[in-house]
Amino acid sequence: MNRIFKIVITTVAILFANAVAYAQENTSQAFSLKQAQDFAFENALSAKSYANGIEQAKTNVNEAIAYGLPQINGSVSFQDFLELPTSLVPAQFFGGPPGEFAEVKFGTTYNLTAGATASQMLFDPTWIIGVKGAKMYVEKMRNLDKKNDQDLAATIEEAYYTVLVAQRSKKLMEQNLVSLEKILFETKEYYTNGFAEESAVDQLSLLVSNSKTAIDKAGRQAEITKNVLKLQMGYDQDKNIELTDDLESLWALNNHDALVNTKFDVNKHIDFYLADMEVTLNNYLLKIEKAKYLPTANAFINYQQQALSNDFSFFSDGGKWFPLAVWGINIKLPIWDSFAKASSVKRSKLNLERIKYQKDFTAQQLKLQSTTARSSYISAFEQLRAEEANIKLAESIRNKTITKFNEGLANSTELMQTETQLTQTQGAYISSLFQLMNAKAELNKTLLTY
Repeated sequence: MNRIFKIVITTVAILFANAVAYAQENTSQAFSLKQAQDFAFENALSAKSYANGIEQAKTNVNEAIAYGLPQINGSVSFQDFLELPTSLVPAQFFGGPPGEFAEVKFGTTYNLTAGATASQMLFDPTWIIGVKGAKMYVEKMRNLDKKNDQDLAATIEEAYYTVLVAQRSKKLMEQNLVSLEKILFETKEYYTNGFAEESAVDQLSLLVSNSKTAIDKAGRQAEITKNVLKLQMGYDQDKNIELTDDLESLWALNNHDALVNTKFDVNKHIDFYLADMEVTLNNYLLKIEKAKYLPTANAFINYQQQALSNDFSFFSDGGKWFPLAVWGINIKLPIWDSFAKASSVKRSKLNLERIKYQKDFTAQQLKLQSTTARSSYISAFEQLRAEEANIKLAESIRNKTITKFNEGLANSTELMQTETQLTQTQGAYISSLFQLMNAKAELNKTLLTY
């Protein structure tokens, strides 16, 4: 009995664990457009990469600063002379004849030296400029991170719209399919009672079949667009995601007049600001090259203890250690380098000039982008208004044709033509709304300030 009870408990536990795992795998999280963007700011790979870049830039500043602070190094040196060096001294020092030399070996077999050296930069203009440049680079990385957030927000917005369009297209197809199936059912009844031809039933059946195939394809396309959105958000591909906003509600939040009338200021655009920072950074590089003409000065202090012995007894009680201490200042004065520094300065000047040209080009490019984005938005807005009128007209034509078909005044071919026309008009409307939302996102992006 106990054995059976244990088996039952084990089975229930396994089933419960599998149910929990299945529920976790199929957990669906809902996102509005704003929530999707906020999620991407924290989890997208590009956002994490720029956050890492900022931390790296900060470590570069610390490294640059540390270069100008006191440096302390220790050293230990051991020497074992397999053969002591021989020196020649006048032989007369030892009572020998003048003009001859005696071979003498000085030193001990074993030498052990331990010491420490401290140094401090006193003057190096390249270090001062380099620290300023490193701090400016951190600021550049922060602004690159901000630009990435702006680009990421626009990318998520476009991907979000793409999913909504794919879902809306599928929904419209399903609504049209319901209408077609109703007409097909009524036509079959007419055919059974001798009021419709068999060809009308066949044509409508074909149209229903094609519509079902198109719906299945649209469903798969909607899943693909959703997976693209998850990838750009940094969301787990194995988890489901739901969107809470729809195209109409998002469009309702748009202030059309304010968007169209907002003036573009190139000096406040982050791309222009980054281009200006690039000029500043390259100007620092030029200053560093010029500063290499100036002298540098470093102070140092060195302390050593040295032990000399013919046997390895350095650490015995009778071993002697001989101290050495010295301090001083090293001054380096550039005198002649065969125009190496002059070439470096010229190269930096040319590079700075090139960066300034790029800055001017960026300004003109941003102005063109702003004008183009504004024009595209206005054109997309006008196109949407036209498609709204077209869809109402296509629905009216389709409804009238259905009435005529039921009264025997229109054939199945005409009915199929109006259904196809309505489907195409609905697709054109969704496409124009999608284009308008993307144009709005692009215009907003060009008008953003840093």
